[in-house]
Amino acid sequence: MTKYFARQQNSEVNRRIACDIELYGADIIHSELFRQGYLQKHHTNTTVAEHTLNVTAAALRMCYRLEKMGMKLDLRAVTVGALCHDLGIIGRYEKFSGSRETLRLHPLASVRVADTLVPDIDHKTEDIIRCHMWPLNGWMPSSAEGYIITLADKYGSVRELLYHPGLPLLKRETVGMVMTAMIAI
Repeated sequence: MTKYFARQQNSEVNRRIACDIELYGADIIHSELFRQGYLQKHHTNTTVAEHTLNVTAAALRMCYRLEKMGMKLDLRAVTVGALCHDLGIIGRYEKFSGSRETLRLHPLASVRVADTLVPDIDHKTEDIIRCHMWPLNGWMPSSAEGYIITLADKYGSVRELLYHPGLPLLKRETVGMVMTAMIAI
């Protein structure tokens, strides 16, 4: 179980998130690269690793709610995709010439990172990672899981820019509010 969610184990959902992250993403969160993510700032108030965990938590919460409504989702693809979606941005100042190039190319770099961290990664998960910047980069997700990660990433990014990084994501918000935001996109 991750230390990040161990602090937030005040609900059954948080325990389930921590267990799913450990079940599907242990190799990722225990990797040296992920640890480096705690050292690189991202979205002003967080680090790459914190943002990645926020996105994973938001995406899994959406999945749990959608599953209660009868939708079948691939939690492994969601967890691995969310955990890897921005890992290619680590070392951005050495890899990319500026913000536009970072926005455009970091999803491809993140897919390459995911391929090394998760040798048996499937095409759906690679697509989730590659398309998480839609509509900004033009690559449209091809699965429900891809749209969930895209939405969770936008939601997490805005939340991190506006709030303090230590606040648990979606603590007071409901998935209904998030779904309303998705319809507005």
